[in-house]
Amino acid sequence: MPRKIAPKPSPQKISSVPKKIKKRDGRIVDFQWTRIADAVFKAFEAKGEPNRQNADETARKVAEKLAKKYKNKPKAEPDIEEVQDLVEETLIEKGFAKIAKAYILYREKRAEIRREKQMILNKEEIDEVDKRFDLNALRVLKSRYLRKDPTGRVIESPKQLFQRVAIHTALPELIYDPKVSQPAGLKKKKSNALEPLSRDGALALGRGYKIGQYELNPFHLQGLSRLFSRFDKEGRTKISWKELLKKLRNNEFKNHAKTIDEFYELMISRRFMPNTPAIANFGNYLGMGSACFALDIDDSIESIMGALTEAAIVFKSGGGLGYNFSKLRPEGDFIKTTGGTSSGPLSFMRLFDTMTEVVKQGGIRRGANMGIMNSNHPDIEKFVSSKEQNKALKNFNISVMLMPDFWEHLKKDKPYALINPRTGETVREISPKLLFDSVAYHAWESGEPGVVFHDTINKYNPFLEHLGPIQTTNPCGEVILYPNESCNLGSINIWAFLKENGREKKFIDWKALEQAVYIATKFLDNVIDINIFPLPKIEEMSLKTRKIGLGVMGIGDAFFSLQIPFNSPKSRDLMEKIMEFVNYHSKVKSMEIAQERGSFPYFGKSFFKDGQMPFSGFYEKKSWSLDWGKLSSDIKKHGLRNGYTTVIAPTGSISMIAGCSSGIEPVYALVFKKNVAVGSFYYIDPVFEKAMLREGLFDEVLIEHIADHNGSLQKISYIPPAFKKIFVAAHDISPDDHIRTLAAFQKWTDSSISKTNNFPAGASVEDVKKSYILAHDLGCKAVTVFRDKSIKNQVLVSDEKEEKVAKSGEQRELVRVKDEKAEGLSVYHNPAAGNPFIGNGNGNGNSGLNGVGKSATKCPSCSADLSHQEGCVSCPICGWGLCV
Repeated sequence: MPRKIAPKPSPQKISSVPKKIKKRDGRIVDFQWTRIADAVFKAFEAKGEPNRQNADETARKVAEKLAKKYKNKPKAEPDIEEVQDLVEETLIEKGFAKIAKAYILYREKRAEIRREKQMILNKEEIDEVDKRFDLNALRVLKSRYLRKDPTGRVIESPKQLFQRVAIHTALPELIYDPKVSQPAGLKKKKSNALEPLSRDGALALGRGYKIGQYELNPFHLQGLSRLFSRFDKEGRTKISWKELLKKLRNNEFKNHAKTIDEFYELMISRRFMPNTPAIANFGNYLGMGSACFALDIDDSIESIMGALTEAAIVFKSGGGLGYNFSKLRPEGDFIKTTGGTSSGPLSFMRLFDTMTEVVKQGGIRRGANMGIMNSNHPDIEKFVSSKEQNKALKNFNISVMLMPDFWEHLKKDKPYALINPRTGETVREISPKLLFDSVAYHAWESGEPGVVFHDTINKYNPFLEHLGPIQTTNPCGEVILYPNESCNLGSINIWAFLKENGREKKFIDWKALEQAVYIATKFLDNVIDINIFPLPKIEEMSLKTRKIGLGVMGIGDAFFSLQIPFNSPKSRDLMEKIMEFVNYHSKVKSMEIAQERGSFPYFGKSFFKDGQMPFSGFYEKKSWSLDWGKLSSDIKKHGLRNGYTTVIAPTGSISMIAGCSSGIEPVYALVFKKNVAVGSFYYIDPVFEKAMLREGLFDEVLIEHIADHNGSLQKISYIPPAFKKIFVAAHDISPDDHIRTLAAFQKWTDSSISKTNNFPAGASVEDVKKSYILAHDLGCKAVTVFRDKSIKNQVLVSDEKEEKVAKSGEQRELVRVKDEKAEGLSVYHNPAAGNPFIGNGNGNGNSGLNGVGKSATKCPSCSADLSHQEGCVSCPICGWGLCV
């Protein structure tokens, strides 16, 4: 692996060095010797000479020059440009001319990046928050999240966005304050029947309502009034709404600014991001922070059409939906009231599919559905082939719910009964082997259907005894839901918790991760309270079970940085440890919140009261690294705030904002290419790039070779084997290892997981079947597969016969446009091809979102190639996703 680096020496104190320095935006900050050293080290690293000692000595010499110049000016504040000029001068004096050139190019690139950020954000000067996010993140924020005026001009900065989200999410702190309300269960007070504020009513209140230094906007006040109204109707409020407003005017809740600070810092540090609706809607018009929901559909035209109407309302609000159509009588079944015959579940699915295309969601999210059918439904064979070659149901993901008895019939190859849900009688029997073959074939052919394991999801279902089995998931299959429950999701960026020791070896900062989990758990619990739900019955059920879904992302990049092969037993051990840690501390925090605010109302109807947990790792005591026994005992005593605390959901756009790899997926490709009219763009994984720079291997030839090999390093002869072992991409990993990764995380996850089991193009249907069986044997709850090149013009595949972009007579130079402040995908382009920053991701591609299903190969927002990851389809450039 990379050569060893000498330990970083401690800087010597130079008493006369100015204590402050002036930044380009006018801010005065502390002078930090180590910041100079780090910048110089990057220049050494960029030339393949990562020498920490030389970087430190150069920085110390710069500090000495500053000390000499400002010896008699103790209050002087040199500007950053002067310091950087001294760095260049010192490098040349010390004989590092080549490094000085790299440093000059580094400064030029930083200046280019600043200008580009100013253009993206429509600002004269970027601030300290803008610097934390890379260019790709800012483009995603601009195209999908930052507020705009009617002309499309950005009128909100990332700082303002994350402040409005943090304020909105912290509003429940005010309502739970003992000055405002009393705990549930005490004698109810008289209700004032206060109705929540309308938008106009909130606007009429004006300004001046504050929590510490944070001022509330009308949408915050509107959300606060909704929560206050709910507490008032429950007889829990101690003061009137007018008194609450007066206290806000007087800033009597300034102590709660600390919670806003915590939420805000967690997001802008890119350590945690809530799901898309919370970022887009909190402190904004819609006010809905939930991602997805589930609806029930009974066997009547009233129920079907009612669900269709409710689905339209949910889509209008920006949510996705899951349904199980197995209650509907099969095609051709008798209808007593009319004497006719049923058209069957598939006909009604087509109705839902058409409605989804009609209802638009304002460009932030489009309608997404999960259609499920039980394996013993008489129409199951038609359902399995309903999306053949992805020609139908383009707004649906579909999954087969494999019922518990299916496995015994498959193992013994004995006839499997299909049962009419209307009568409960067997209609006919089929070969379970042929059904299993059909499921596997269609997944092999086009990635659908997925499979859900009824026995596993209900084995660890905390509400099974009182509410019966769960039969439904959200659109991407990772959140196992009863009808009318909701997904309230967010993800921790594990990569952001890596630290370096003295020899620049990476390790996980477990203490910082623990604190982040605590804050994120509280954040997501608050989402449930302040959320505007699309339907009253969804609000009612969500408040009864209070499910939240804290997940992880950045796993692929983290394992690159830790130099642990993703597809190794060592990596799976660490995966288990990470997820056990997140789950454990989310439960600790959930219990603490329950002690303060009460358990979720259905706690007494759950198995938590009996000391059980909803994941398999709890029942394998030999694998514990934390004291689950004590925690389960404490939960029996003190209760729990949330029915679930962990889910691993798709992170398409939020991982782009955080600048990390998606979810628990391996890095999809080390390099991938986007071709547009003005030239080609190469997106490079930042950890890989850094390693290649260290070794002096990074150049245009390497980038093009990797792009031509589908983003993989494995067949490039001049790369040392040690790097090939570490830097494995999604298609370098065997299907079995994908499943074992899924199982490692599932072992410690309450709900389920969005992950794609990637197969090579030459995989067989038999390989798919083996993966299903392995996944079931290892305790996974659901599986989605995608075979490379199974769809014509499939995404992120560089054809080795593809005509190369024409070269000029001279060797092209790769121009770097990556933000040096914020880690993220590096972007390189041919400078002769034109400006790489074209458009804003709002419609440069296809004209609309209609009919974009799993077979889509081009992003409908920016025309980039889509990727199949996390059990879904998403754009790695602008963050558009089918179900994120």
